[in-house]
Amino acid sequence: MTDTPLSLTLFGVAVAFYVAALVGFLAYISFRRRRVADTALALVALGWPFHVAAILTRAFEAGHWPLGNIYEYSTGISFVVVTTFLVISLRAGQRLLGVPAMILAIALMAVAYMLYVPPGNLVPALHSYWLTIHVTSMATASGLLVFSSFFAMFFLARRWADGYALATAGGASRVGGVSGGGGAAVMTSGGGGGVGGGAGGSLAGALRKLPSARTLDGWSFRFVMIGFPVWTFGVMMGAVWGEHAWGRYWGWDPKETFSFIVWVVFAIYLHARVTYGWRETRAALITVVGLVAIFADLYAVNLWIAGLHSYARA
Repeated sequence: MTDTPLSLTLFGVAVAFYVAALVGFLAYISFRRRRVADTALALVALGWPFHVAAILTRAFEAGHWPLGNIYEYSTGISFVVVTTFLVISLRAGQRLLGVPAMILAIALMAVAYMLYVPPGNLVPALHSYWLTIHVTSMATASGLLVFSSFFAMFFLARRWADGYALATAGGASRVGGVSGGGGAAVMTSGGGGGVGGGAGGSLAGALRKLPSARTLDGWSFRFVMIGFPVWTFGVMMGAVWGEHAWGRYWGWDPKETFSFIVWVVFAIYLHARVTYGWRETRAALITVVGLVAIFADLYAVNLWIAGLHSYARA
């Protein structure tokens, strides 16, 4: 029986902190106490150094940059997600972002663990400095573009909450039967700011603590503006690496094709937004499609579609 590698032990510690943090962020949604959210954020910050250490020790154990298979790649993307979340939370105070960020980070690390392979030598095609350049760029871009989709989904949620509040307030005014503003009965629920009672009112009240819909739409756009050039750079470097390894820049391998699809989706987003003024709901839906495309590129291609990149499974 072999001993557990140190990198995997550190990996497990980081996951434990992130799971505890997710519980804290969910509790914050229920109880709306800032101290609970700050504790959850502190747990993420405590788990982050263990995450860093897991990646670095994996590099020493394997003897190469740790992005050679799905375990290492998923661990790397989850690290980008956690790091980006910490930066946003510390700079902008966005605690509610902790729920989707931790869910995604934990899910990525769970998949990484299920597809774990012991540290070992790379397949011959990966023995290149292009591994560091190309794969690091793609992992970083994936983690950044994910946040454009997070903010887009928050935009849709905030837009729904605002509409719910207006509909509830309007209904309450009609029930009150007063048109002059005096004595109108408006139903409220526990600090919901005019949002009706019940589960829908509680959820809407929590979502209305998010920044305004326009602010969320702007944040989504910013992350596309950051992540899209990085993805473009990564695809270009992959083409150069393909010429070095296989003698051609582009061959429409399944991985290349899906990476191009992701590029097209976010290119459409930018083109539609800048040229035709597509914002808010239509723009948000495009980034959600982009999120699906990113994970199809990461998992569906590597696990279920045979191609030149199938070595990423192990």
